Formats: sequence, C-alpha cells, structure tokens
Amino acid sequence: MTSTDAPRVDRLMAMMGARPGPVEPGRTEHTQEVGPRFHDHRGRTILGSVGILVDAVPGGAVGRSVPAGTQTVLSQVTAALAAPLPDRGDIVARGNAVHLDLDTGIGLAAGDLTGPDGQSYAVLTARAVVVTRGATHADTVFGGPPLPVPDAEPGTDPAEFTSRSGLDVVTAIASGAVARGPLAGLFGVDLAEVGPGRVVGTFTPRPWMANYLGTVQGGNLIAVSDLMTGLAAQTLTAPGQHYRALDLRIDFVRSPALDGGPVRVRAEVVRAGRRLALIDTETVDSSGIVLARAQSSVHLL
Repeated sequence: MTSTDAPRVDRLMAMMGARPGPVEPGRTEHTQEVGPRFHDHRGRTILGSVGILVDAVPGGAVGRSVPAGTQTVLSQVTAALAAPLPDRGDIVARGNAVHLDLDTGIGLAAGDLTGPDGQSYAVLTARAVVVTRGATHADTVFGGPPLPVPDAEPGTDPAEFTSRSGLDVVTAIASGAVARGPLAGLFGVDLAEVGPGRVVGTFTPRPWMANYLGTVQGGNLIAVSDLMTGLAAQTLTAPGQHYRALDLRIDFVRSPALDGGPVRVRAEVVRAGRRLALIDTETVDSSGIVLARAQSSVHLL
C-alpha cells in the first residue's frame, strides 16, 4: 500500500532536478528532467547524466525494506541501455527490492529508466549490503538548506566532430582548447592523460556530493565513470563517427571520503572491434586505494 506520508527530499537529488514519486515499502520512483545542464561535451544525455538517480533509486528500494535504524549501501549497479536517452525531457526511474536477507546483510533490487509514455531506456539491477556506519549526515542530506544549482559550462562546437578525429578532440579537451562540456564541468573532471584507447582524469569530491553516511554518493562515481568511458571510446573514432554506451556495470569497492583529496579515474579500452569496444574504468584515491571498478560495452556507430 502506498504511504500517505510525504517522501523525504534528498537535497542532492533535488539539485539534480529529480522529483520524488509515490512512497511504498521496497519501492522507489523519481522523475528527472534532463537537458543542457546534464549533457556531455557532445550535447547528449548519457547514463552519467542521471548517474545519481541510477544509484539512488535501486538503493532506496532496498533501504525502504530494512528495519528502522539499519543502513544499506550499494555494492554493485548494472545498467543495460535499450535506447539512447533523450537529450531533453523527463526520465522516470523506478526501483523495486526483489530479495533481502538480513542474516547475510545482502539485498537485491531491480529497476528501469523509462520515458513518461513508458518507452524503455534502460534496465537496472543492483546489490546492496547492510553496513554498521551511522547516518551521520542524514539531517543535512534530507533536511539541510537546498544546494545551489551550478551554472552549466558550454559544450563543444559540433564542427569539431566532423573535421577532427576523436583522439584529436579528446586531446584538445585535455589542453583546454575544446570545451569539456556541462557534465564534466558539474563534477569538475579534468583530463590529465590522453592516448589511443586510454584517458586518465581527476576530480575532487565536494560537500554537495555527500550521502547520508557522510561519504561520496555512489551516483557521482557512476557519472564520472560513464563520462570517462565515453571519452576513451571517442579516442577510437574517425571524424564524424559517433559512439554510445550499451551498458555499464560498476562495483563500489570503498566509499570515497568527502575530504580525501583528488580522485583519479582511468578508462582503458581492453578490446576494440569494428563496431564494439570493451572498456574498463578504475577509480582510485590519492593513496592508490581502489574505490570503484566499472566495465562497459560501447557501440562504435
């Protein structure tokens, strides 16, 4: 039965423009409007554009299934994309808890991303684990003042993609000669190294990225991992050639600290054919500890 209580508003989700839907035990629903503020450098909506939503919806479904006072975090999320995400408009995300074993502290959730008309964009699966950490930031995340909405950075001139190879464009982004785009600007991603099939970037966690446990919400890592995956794929493309991610699986190894300093993200192509590239992306902290590992398949169009 749907609760009549108003859902608590996560200010990070609110900053991203996500609106909560009905509240039910073991189920979550949010709708996010996407547009230029969330585009990559090409002016497109990618999975990373709704990365925080992709983490929060299945994670919230499991979180609504456990006893009061019990905390859970996601240890893995998989998204399989059925169709390109719209560049503008609403994306509806739904998550449902499908299994919960409190004896082992493991929960599973499934979900999807659709359009308001039911068009399928992606299928989600997630694994959550019970943790002993306290909800130290719950009052701030759910009851603090609204987060200011950052201004969007400009995207890349479309002419760059028809006149230059993907490697040239990504190299120019690293040097600052070509705009990195709104999504990279939102997360503060800077490219440090670029080569054929490989990119390395950094970003520094900020207070607005916090989850209710006081660490970086996993959706930020989904966003940056997917962004870097796409840039690695782009280094393989010829002038005018396009690409899109078909899926992303990310394992959260350790929650990044908000004050832990710069985080390094490396995306590398492990195999590339004429139409399909397999890309591994690893996120590590300043001491080299692995924070997350992602694997993606990218379609070279």
